[in-house]
Amino acid sequence: MPHITLECSDNIEADFKAIFQTLTNEFVATGHIPQLGVKCRVVQSSDYFIIDGNPDYKMINLLIRLREGRSLEVRKELSEIGMKVLQKYFESEINAKEIILSTEIKELIKGLDLTKNAVR
Repeated sequence: MPHITLECSDNIEADFKAIFQTLTNEFVATGHIPQLGVKCRVVQSSDYFIIDGNPDYKMINLLIRLREGRSLEVRKELSEIGMKVLQKYFESEINAKEIILSTEIKELIKGLDLTKNAVR
């Protein structure tokens, strides 16, 4: 845990591995996320509509799914770290006023989020 998903429009060009490495390093450094079990993925969509349909607009939602039990303060800290990392990697799009960034944290209920980890 956690599952880190970048949901984005397919007009995003980025070094996703570098973004995931930075997110992982930052999250693990808090002491609230173990590195073993971090899983990252990108879900790009070619079907999207942003504001008025302008094809130059872009969007990214950072979805962080965690097992329940972390305090509101910890979840807020992780969300803020996520936004900081997104702002770093998409500074030029922010300056060009062509991107919407968001973060989202979802808690998974213990006992209902089954995992079989054969990597460790």
